[in-house]
Amino acid sequence: MSRIRKGYETRFRWLLQRVNARRLDQGVGWFAARAQQASSDQQIRYEEALARVYDDVAAKPAIQKRRTTLPAERFFCDAGLGGLARWLRAAGHEALWTSGIDDDELLVEARELGATILTTDSMLMERRILRDRLLPSLWLPPSLSIEEQLSAVFREFNLSLRAPRCMSCGGRLIPSEKEKLRERIPPRTYLWRNEYFVCANCGKLFWHGTHWEKIVRTLKALEP
Repeated sequence: MSRIRKGYETRFRWLLQRVNARRLDQGVGWFAARAQQASSDQQIRYEEALARVYDDVAAKPAIQKRRTTLPAERFFCDAGLGGLARWLRAAGHEALWTSGIDDDELLVEARELGATILTTDSMLMERRILRDRLLPSLWLPPSLSIEEQLSAVFREFNLSLRAPRCMSCGGRLIPSEKEKLRERIPPRTYLWRNEYFVCANCGKLFWHGTHWEKIVRTLKALEP
């Protein structure tokens, strides 16, 4: 729980900095105490109370008015967020992910690529390069589902849906002629689907089957 509280304290601090608050430590402590009280009064987990307090504060007009537009053309997900990377790609956003990447390598590569780091590791957020916002980043509570993670990223960076990318590697999807792909398409699928796409990067074949229709429904729920 201490790590989760640490992650929220970082996010509270950034909200206070957005409105040029002077007593940051006192303000962060007040938010944490408010969450503790809400947890007791409402009989909810402290983690859930922290999330509610954060969402409530972040939605305040004074905070929204001073909202800083963060660079978010490219994301780099930490080693534990492979699922989030796939969903961001489905939503049309460039999302990098490397299995087993360590923190030092993640920071170096993200900086070189100009990517915004997404992580569930509150200790990583203590690194000076992230703490002082020299490199844009967002901490996500580890308890969130992938859909909740995706929703949080969309809210934080004001994202909208774009043309989907390859969920495997993030490459652009190129519409391709059905006949030219006949050898690669399962026979039954060939009979009832006419639209196909090939990843410009890895060459993987895609079509809009029932699985994709479920993904689209989830993604559309993200838009206001």
